[in-house]
Amino acid sequence: MEKLFGAGEEKFKQLIKNSFDMIVLLDANGVQKYVSESCEKILGFKQEELMNISVIEEMLHPDDQQKVLQGFKDILNKTAYGGTQYRHRHKNGNWVYLEAFGTNQLDNPELRSVVLNVRDITERKKAETALLESEKQLKELNATKDRFFSIIAHDLKSPFNSIVGFCNLLQKEIEDDNYQAVSKYVKIIRKSSQKAMDLLANLLIWSQAQTGRLEFNPEYFELVASIKEAMDLLGDAAYQKSITIDYELPKEIPVYADKEMINSVLRNLLSNAIKFTYPNGKILVKAKVKNNQLIVSVKDNGTGINQEDITKLFKIEDSYSTSGTNWETGTGLGLILCKDFVEMHNGKIWVESEKEKGSTFYFSIPNLPNE
Repeated sequence: MEKLFGAGEEKFKQLIKNSFDMIVLLDANGVQKYVSESCEKILGFKQEELMNISVIEEMLHPDDQQKVLQGFKDILNKTAYGGTQYRHRHKNGNWVYLEAFGTNQLDNPELRSVVLNVRDITERKKAETALLESEKQLKELNATKDRFFSIIAHDLKSPFNSIVGFCNLLQKEIEDDNYQAVSKYVKIIRKSSQKAMDLLANLLIWSQAQTGRLEFNPEYFELVASIKEAMDLLGDAAYQKSITIDYELPKEIPVYADKEMINSVLRNLLSNAIKFTYPNGKILVKAKVKNNQLIVSVKDNGTGINQEDITKLFKIEDSYSTSGTNWETGTGLGLILCKDFVEMHNGKIWVESEKEKGSTFYFSIPNLPNE
């Protein structure tokens, strides 16, 4: 050692000063008695600012203090040598991730300290966080893909099976000149065909949204007119179940949004309300502007939703779908589209519901003033 450093002390100081790590000496109470000059490079503090302080209590993140204290006790008891990761305050107010290894040299007359080698692992933690986030996104993508193929394999297969089956029956009834049955089967085939078309349209739009190919084209339009148009479009479905659709709307609400997306959201929410409302039930549509936010709600007095299922409604990976009050079927994809479309407008969508008392679906988007 003497040969390496010669007179040695100045070279040794320079090595410590320019090290990527910090050398820290603590007393038995955790008071920092020495910290190498590299602390300024890592933490922004000068040496004298970190001397003679209880570093665990004064400089460490509150959520990390307990585990660091336990690690320090383990070193004191010589049962471990550290490896604890924690957040230390930087002089600029941010947190720096550090990792410390140490030995108990309190009995060493030359040191009489707990000696720590402390390394900045902030970039490593960022990389670990990025990796975890990437893994999470990959799992979500795989779940989405699985759900997508499940819809295609099961829900799209069902209406086509119905179409093929009733076409065979239809052919037989035509051969037997049973035109009363023919009319019945034609209606069923038309209903199944429409369901298949609706599902295909939703799948196409959703896949475009997921791959970034769906264009966002905001424009100025009149929202109240769009709401009434959606109500008229779904009027027959409501009439068949003797459901009343009322509304509480201002005379007009000019908005700047993607008209086709908002119309799709309106149709999906109204269609769901009809689906889950009992015959002779009621639906109420409201719209208002509050604090520069456009808020639309669709309220029904239908089946309602269990609280544990509400969080599944807008997640394709949870595959949540139930039958309507007339055993109407669906995939749950409509609400996924609603969420995607609303979020494209920097808006929110949510629901309040109570089982057997009904649900209220809301969505809000920023309401920009007309130019």
